[in-house]
Amino acid sequence: DSQAGPHRCERINPITWRPCNIVFSRPYDFTRHEDTIHDINKPKARCNICTDEKTFRRQDALIRHSRRCHPGVDFPRQPRRGTPKSRQLT
Repeated sequence: DSQAGPHRCERINPITWRPCNIVFSRPYDFTRHEDTIHDINKPKARCNICTDEKTFRRQDALIRHSRRCHPGVDFPRQPRRGTPKSRQLT
């Protein structure tokens, strides 16, 4: 069964150049890890407030950082992905 864990990442981490060896219990988490950590061509999300050019591989990580490190700043909400209301069947 391909859904059964554990799922171990044996790829080389492009930052540390060491094998990841991270274990995931769900295949979705393993795939997300491969897509965000090992895809060096994927654009990074950047914090426009930090002066040290802080970047993140995923938008949710940038949002979490922003809420934790810049709590007084009001960030615009991103629309959720999905079918726009104008295209939904009623």
